[in-house]
This record gives sequence, C-alpha cells and structure tokens, in this order.
Amino acid sequence: MRNIVPALLSIGIGFAISFFGLQSYSNSISGKPIFAINETVDTQEETELPEEEETTDTEDTQQEISADINEEAPSIEETIPEEDTHENKEDEEGEGEAIEVETITSTSYDSDDIQKSFDNWEAYTKDNIDLMSTYTPLDEKGATIEKGIFLTLLRTGAYIPIKFVKEGKIQYQLTNISDTSDEKIKKSIASKAAIAHQYFKMEGKKLPDYNFVDLKGKAHNKADTKGKLLVLKCWFITCKVCVEEFPELNELVDKYKDEKIEFVSLAFDKKGELVEFLETKEFKYPTIPEQKDYMAKKLKVKQYPTHLIVDSNGVIIKMVNNVKTLTLELERIMGK
Repeated sequence: MRNIVPALLSIGIGFAISFFGLQSYSNSISGKPIFAINETVDTQEETELPEEEETTDTEDTQQEISADINEEAPSIEETIPEEDTHENKEDEEGEGEAIEVETITSTSYDSDDIQKSFDNWEAYTKDNIDLMSTYTPLDEKGATIEKGIFLTLLRTGAYIPIKFVKEGKIQYQLTNISDTSDEKIKKSIASKAAIAHQYFKMEGKKLPDYNFVDLKGKAHNKADTKGKLLVLKCWFITCKVCVEEFPELNELVDKYKDEKIEFVSLAFDKKGELVEFLETKEFKYPTIPEQKDYMAKKLKVKQYPTHLIVDSNGVIIKMVNNVKTLTLELERIMGK
C-alpha cells in the first residue's frame, strides 16, 4: 500500500507537467515567442539603416553630378541665354531698361517676312548683314554679348541676326529662327557664322612671317611695312568676284596714297599667268604669285576674296571678305 501512494503521486505530478507543457506549446503556436519578436525587430532595423544610407549616398551622388555639370556647363549657360520676352526684361530691370530695349528693337524689318523664303533671307542679308564687319552683337533680349559667343550661337542654326541702328552705330541682334523657315536659311547662316568666327579668331594675332617678292621683283617683308598699316588681298585669277572689285580697290590705293598704308595682293597663280592676266585688268596692288599655301595654312583663309588689315606692329586687326566692308573699316581706322 505504501508503494501505491508514491506511484500515484508520481503519475499525478507527470500529468501536471504534461498539461502545463502542452499549454506552453499551444501558446507558442498562437503567438510569437519573445526571442522571435526581438529577432524580427533587429532584422527590420538592419534593413532600414542601409536604406537610409543608400538614400544619403544617392543624394551625395546627385550633388557630385550636379557639381560636374556646373563645372562643364557655364560655357553652355553663358553662350545660350534663356528664352525670355522683352516684357519679362521690363519687369525685372525697370522702366529705364525697358525703354532702351524698345528703342533697340524698333525696326522696319519683319523677322517673319525675312524668313518666309530663302530668297527673302538672301536679299535681306545681302543688303544688311556682314558678320565680319564692326558691329555691336546683342542677344535675343537686347543685351550686349561678346562677339565670339554671338557667332558661336549663330553657328548652331537656331538664330538669325537682325540689323538695327542706334545712335549711328550698327547692332545685330539674335532672333530665334522660325520652325517653318527654309532649311537652307539655317544652313546659310551657320556657314557664314562659321567663317566669320574663324576670321574673328585670327584678329589680334601676329601676321605670320613673310618675305614676299612681287611680280616686279620688289621685296615685301616686315621690315618694309614696319610703322605702316598693311592691307592684304587674297585672290586668284578665276575668282570672278575677286576680279570685279579691282576698280574699287584701285580707288582705295589712290585715296590713301599719302598715308602710311601699303597695299599688297597674294594670288594662287604662277607669275607668268598673272603677268598676262594683269595686262588686261588694271590692278594697282603689288601682286605676289603662288601664295596659296600661305593663305590657306598660315592665314586660315576660308573664302575668296578675303582682305586683311594689319596694324603697324604686325597684328591682324581685321579680316573681311568684300571691298565694301574693307572700305568702311579703313575709314573707321583712319578716321576718314
């Protein structure tokens, strides 16, 4: 009997342990144990932190990219002004500036009419536009800009220049080209601007060394022209326009015969051909034969005729492509 009592107690205790064990297991199924919840929280924190770091890295990268763009872009931002209207300029800069812009932009030329056809454009530019001449370049808002920038913008084919005269001075203003304009207009202005820009880059540079001998055997070098203004004409016999301007060039020689100016022409052709040709065409410039390489490689001449004005120190001060502009530039320089 004494053995039965301990056995019963042992069975009771085992049953209790089993019951509480089953209850604990049931709870573990219906709800997450503490260690599992803690583990989940830790995992979420680890996931969120990298996301924040990635976001920060992305922002830093954008700033770096933006900085790189800002380092490279000033030339773009400076050369391509933002589109705006004169009304906006008036609001931003006040009534005084608005009056000035209105004065600049008032003109009898209609830019839409100019762009209606290539013939209209060609007729307008022939009488009004010479990108190699002396003028004040303006952006589309009417603000003065550097000539190199002005010509670079024209080279894009996105603008045309419109001529204005203010206080007796010529101004060319950028005007957005119409979407409906003839494609030939865009190509034409881009081509003209490219040559004008090349010539503009030559201005301010020293005339490359030379030692010319003309058709009559006379030498022409830097020693001969020191202290004088040198005017060079670049041409060749079969260039019709080059020959057609001879009479006007002869008039310039006569006009400045008492001034310290030396007129010299550089030609492609051989001596014998030039001598024979000039027997039928009067040309008062001393002429140097076989100078094609010097003109093309040293002077960077892109079209013919081309005229250079070189100051008394041997610095190129102007490169132009027609006698009309040459005449005006000489008058400006000489004060006549």
